[in-house]
Amino acid sequence: MKKVIIWGTGYVANQVFTHCRTLDQYEWICVIDNDKDRWGGKFHGIPVVSPESLREKETDIIVILTDHYDEIRRQIADQYPDINVKVENKNFFYKESVLRRYRDNRDPGVTEVLGYIEKNGLEVFNYPFTEKYKKRENLVRRDKENGLFFVLHNGRRMYFSRKYQSEREVNRYYNDLLTEQDEGSPHRYLSEECFVKEGDIILDVGAAEGFFSLDVIDRASHLYIIEAEEEWIEALQYTFKDYMDKVTLIRAYVSSYNDEKNITLDSLIDSPVNFIKMDIEGNEWDALKGMVRLIGDSHDLRMAVCAYHSDFDQELIESFMDKNNIVHTCTPGYMWFPDTIRQTYVSTSLNKGIIRGTKNE
Repeated sequence: MKKVIIWGTGYVANQVFTHCRTLDQYEWICVIDNDKDRWGGKFHGIPVVSPESLREKETDIIVILTDHYDEIRRQIADQYPDINVKVENKNFFYKESVLRRYRDNRDPGVTEVLGYIEKNGLEVFNYPFTEKYKKRENLVRRDKENGLFFVLHNGRRMYFSRKYQSEREVNRYYNDLLTEQDEGSPHRYLSEECFVKEGDIILDVGAAEGFFSLDVIDRASHLYIIEAEEEWIEALQYTFKDYMDKVTLIRAYVSSYNDEKNITLDSLIDSPVNFIKMDIEGNEWDALKGMVRLIGDSHDLRMAVCAYHSDFDQELIESFMDKNNIVHTCTPGYMWFPDTIRQTYVSTSLNKGIIRGTKNE
């Protein structure tokens, strides 16, 4: 049984101890926290001690269960240089669970991912292509007039919401976007078979910062940008201010029914479309059920729908596409995604990223 010291007693640590199902396989030495008020207490029954206790505790692993991994790792290296112990991040316990779950799997794609995880730890994308984005420095600027940060994406300003308050935060977020749309990514929307044509009418459902829309704006004859979160609407307005002659920006929660908060895409869009990109945090299947008429009216249709937010998404979305005469395929590779939207954070699954569909009748 591995001896483990935990660092952190905050939200991340509590999520892990509340939801991870494999914690009984470790021997807990102690929990360390920089907050003096925590010392002498207990965290999920484990004694909480000061960082100085590292000098006297014997352990196999230190697991940092905070969102400040780099800072804590530097603290350990600077203050306790003689401690020669492996340090892991907040995904450590899920990494162990994923490796255990798939150890007898014979899918070559899964085997590739497991090999990467064993060497590098568990992330959302477990492939070598991610390395080129981890330390990439992008030019992040702040608009003096509106106060929003922006980057130049393919030569155009892409603005970020006001919740991003530093160049570092924006740089990290933009690198995440570049990672997920890399040619080797399971999350890539477009392919040689599933692409945006010149003159297409495009529906971007779950636009967030507008990365996808900005990529395809020149080819679109019209672009419907739908985003539910108010924090992104202002940024989208600035990003697309020079394209409003062919952009319709809609704030809406799309669903399979209409009420004060939700609306169906059949109710929002009254004419055929050619391309649908959908990334709405696990509500894709529900939203698809609310656009049966729109799909039926659209005869030259291509789709890219996220399928990784839960273990059931792929099966449900593929079943929907089958019933609606949409030919579909999944992107190559697998993703690991903690199900934070439903506050469970227990995923030990490797899921397909995007289901691409075409309908030509």
